[in-house]
Amino acid sequence: VGGSSLLPCMEQRLSAEISSIVSGGQKCKVIGSKFSVERSHAAWIGASILTSLGSFQQLWLSRKEYDELGVSLAVQRFP
Repeated sequence: VGGSSLLPCMEQRLSAEISSIVSGGQKCKVIGSKFSVERSHAAWIGASILTSLGSFQQLWLSRKEYDELGVSLAVQRFP
C-alpha cells in the first residue's frame, strides 16, 4: 500500500506470490490503480476513511483518559 505499490512489476509479483499461497487452484487477480498519485497516497486515503467511521471513533483513547489512567488503559483497550 502506498509508495511501495509503485515499485516496478508490483502487481505481477504480488499476484504470483498470492497464487502460490492460495489452495485448490483458486484464481486471484491483483488490481492496482493506474494513477500513481492515488497509489502513493493510498495509506493516507484509507486512514482518513477509517477514522471517519463512527465505529472506529469508539476505539479512540482521549488525552484526558490517558492522563487519568495511563498506559494500562491503552494496553487494556488495544491488546
